[in-house]
Amino acid sequence: MKHSLCDPLILLLILGSSGDADGLGSVLHISYKHLRYPLTWENAQSFCRREFTDLATFYSLSDVNAAYFKSYNSWIGLHKDTSWLFGTKWIWSDGQTHKVNWQDNVENAEGNCASVAYKDKKIYVRDCGNRLFFTCQTSDKNYVFILEAKTWPEALDYCRSNYRDLVSFSSDDYDDVFFDREIPTWIGLHRDGASWKWSWGDTEYTNWLGELSASNDCGSISSLTKTTAPQGCGTPLPSLCIADNLVLMKEKRSWQEALELCRGLQSSSDLRYDLLSLQPADNQDFIRTKVMQADTEEVWTGLRFLAGDWLWVNGADMLFTDLPFCPAPGQHCGILSKRSSSSMETRDCSEGKNFLCYSYKPVV
Repeated sequence: MKHSLCDPLILLLILGSSGDADGLGSVLHISYKHLRYPLTWENAQSFCRREFTDLATFYSLSDVNAAYFKSYNSWIGLHKDTSWLFGTKWIWSDGQTHKVNWQDNVENAEGNCASVAYKDKKIYVRDCGNRLFFTCQTSDKNYVFILEAKTWPEALDYCRSNYRDLVSFSSDDYDDVFFDREIPTWIGLHRDGASWKWSWGDTEYTNWLGELSASNDCGSISSLTKTTAPQGCGTPLPSLCIADNLVLMKEKRSWQEALELCRGLQSSSDLRYDLLSLQPADNQDFIRTKVMQADTEEVWTGLRFLAGDWLWVNGADMLFTDLPFCPAPGQHCGILSKRSSSSMETRDCSEGKNFLCYSYKPVV
């Protein structure tokens, strides 16, 4: 597909420090992060937006199946006795002695109460004022998991009032007490007027379970059946965030300036950055949401016409087949548009636009 007459000026410097993506079909990475601590929907949204991208959005059943969110925290009856004459010691609320599997570096952990983090089978030290789910124990050694977020003292009172006590167990009994449970988990679905929308972008995926309640305005997904259901937004639940490796730069720059700024981005980790390359099979709905947040109608990508060919500056495969065979003079750089983010368009490289960078870890 080489036609050097279309582009007599070869800018070798553009490819000189390209990202480590030679031959890759895609550089877009989307993942889901599970937060076990119960939060209200609004607080979960704020946390996800601050630390990741947003509350989870699903685009297909394969996205749902790719997310793991079966883990949960549970208060147990183990707590620190600070009244002991010789310092402090850990005791069970039922007065028994049980062998336990402590977290790593437990001697440096702060807090006076203990919880289980399913499913690493370890016991963790927590501040007693944290609000977690909990497990009660009945008089005949049955176990009841309570899907309500309470402090440790509140959980203890609840179990003693309704059952017998907070659960006590040894390491050998762990699998009898803690196992996969159906737990609703916050995602980005929420009611907006008469319709349901996603906190991040647009998608047709919902998979609702049962009738939609008029009094519940936020959506959750169940940890086992993977169905979505409405919940009261103020209910503390675990949550699922969506994270990605794209960075939208809201500066109006030429294509060359955008390339240099992406590659000059700094990270506290060993990540590097480059102008974004795309493939037709990439998640177009997700990318469109990024593009719609730009301050310009179009954003630069890493597409460039060089030496008579269309190239991604990071060396990724070129799978788009509808690019102009011989672009007009100056129309040698690729953009995504708010009008149509599913196809590449070409523009004059000197125009000022926002641009999309992506992060990657170089191969050592």
